[in-house]
Amino acid sequence: EYIFKHALTQEVAYGTVLQEQRKLLHERTGQALESVYAATLPEHYSDLAHHYRRSANTEKAITYLHLAGQQAGQRSANTEAITHLTTALELLQTLPDTPERTQQELALQIGLGVLLIATKGYGAPEVAKAYSRARELCQQGSEAPPQLFSVLHGLYGFYYTQAELQTAHELGEQCLSLAQSRQDPALLVEAHLQGGLTLYTLGEFIHAREHLEQGLTLY
Repeated sequence: EYIFKHALTQEVAYGTVLQEQRKLLHERTGQALESVYAATLPEHYSDLAHHYRRSANTEKAITYLHLAGQQAGQRSANTEAITHLTTALELLQTLPDTPERTQQELALQIGLGVLLIATKGYGAPEVAKAYSRARELCQQGSEAPPQLFSVLHGLYGFYYTQAELQTAHELGEQCLSLAQSRQDPALLVEAHLQGGLTLYTLGEFIHAREHLEQGLTLY
C-alpha cells in the first residue's frame, strides 16, 4: 500500500499508471468497496461513482452516479447532485439505444429537472431543456409512462413562470386529463391548482374558481 499525501505527488503517481491499468484498478477498487461495505453501501455511493466512472464499467458508473446524485439531492447538496446526474447522462449516451437506456435517461432527466428548479428556478432554460427531453422520451413508448404527469407538471411550471400562458394552459389540461384517466386524487388536486392558476392569470375568474374549488374539495 502506498500513500501519497501531497496532491501534486498524487497527481504525478496517478499519471504514471497506464490508462487501461488505471481503469482496471478503479473497477477492482469499486468491487472491493461493494464487497467490504455491502451492509452500508449507501454510505459509499459517492466513492463508488468516482471509481466506476473512471473504470470501463459504464453501466455501474451510471447506476452509482444516479444513486449518488439522489443522495446529494436529499441532503440539499444540489450543485453536487446536478454534477452527478449530468455526468451520468453523458455516459448514458455512449451505450446502445435500448428501452432500458430510455427508462434510465427518463429518470435522470426528471431528477435533473427537479434539481435545476431548486437551484435556478422554474423559468430557467435548463429546466425547459430537461423536461422537454423527458417528454420526448415519454412519447417513445406505446403507452404513457407513470412519470408523464411529473414531466408535464415541470414543463407547466416553466411556461407559467415565463408568462407563456396559453402553452401553460394546454399543459395543465393535459395534466388534468391524465389525472382523470388515472383517478388519482393527489394528481387531480395538482391539476386543478394548475388550471386555477392559469385561468386566474388569464382573467377567466369564474372557470378559475371552479378549478380551485374542486381542488380544495379533493384536498
